[in-house]
Amino acid sequence: MLHKMKLNESPFERIKNGSKTIEFRLYDEKRQKVKIGDKIEFSKLPDLQEKLLVDVTGLLKENSFYELFKKLYNDEEEIKEKTNSMYEIYPKEKEDKYGVLGIKIKINVDNLKENINNFVPYNEQEEVEKNIMLKFINDFDDVLTRENVYGHFTSSAFVLNKERTKILMVYHKIYNSWAWTGGHSDGDSNLLYVAMKEAKEETGIKNVKPILNDIYSLELISVRGHEKRGKYVASHTHFNITYLLEADENEKIHIKEDENIGVKWVPIDEILDATSETWVRDRVYSKIINKMKKDGIIKN
Repeated sequence: MLHKMKLNESPFERIKNGSKTIEFRLYDEKRQKVKIGDKIEFSKLPDLQEKLLVDVTGLLKENSFYELFKKLYNDEEEIKEKTNSMYEIYPKEKEDKYGVLGIKIKINVDNLKENINNFVPYNEQEEVEKNIMLKFINDFDDVLTRENVYGHFTSSAFVLNKERTKILMVYHKIYNSWAWTGGHSDGDSNLLYVAMKEAKEETGIKNVKPILNDIYSLELISVRGHEKRGKYVASHTHFNITYLLEADENEKIHIKEDENIGVKWVPIDEILDATSETWVRDRVYSKIINKMKKDGIIKN
């Protein structure tokens, strides 16, 4: 069963980034219908345009928020603080009338799993890594956020110009190399949307559209340990999904200062010379370029 609920921006984003895994509500008539195995579609206030689909994995019922938080937290001051914050949302008399509910949730990945299942591998690398991705989804509850320190899904794109002769690239600070656009899913299972959003944010282009809606390439990319914003990020794996996008070469572009120091359109026949990431160049960029030629997307 699908339930629909509204959520303020802060808790919505914390569910999305994996730091919030329990939603607290009154156990009123609407919430009494929620069962383990159901799905909830959260809509982010105020405009309700952004949606987040989650699975219900557990239910915690108590007479009061204090009793519920007592079972979840050890610090008495934290328990009282969280209880008082709930009374800013729900009147005490309604808590007395209905009781309360903690809804354990995880981000739904059914569509992502289906898209990967339907993906037809181009070569042995994609065949092997497709199977690893599906196993990763089955073995871990949290595959979309950086809370999973072993690995998480990312989305990248080859952004082509309308003439299909150039690709929009950024000079990445961490890798010290010209690279495709892309970024972390950060809880969003619509990786095509993520690829388009990241392309816009990293290059400044405002209009981008898919050449194909389907996954075009997939790959496991090893990320070496590094510092980011003053904190150490341990080595991990990016379970990367790649899309083909199109943008207007004449549109204004600019850097994203916290991530790159350059943005430019690179002729396709110069892509492999432009990047210094050997593995990505040989295993990913070469593959995608050859595949685009085979599919007639670009000229030989």
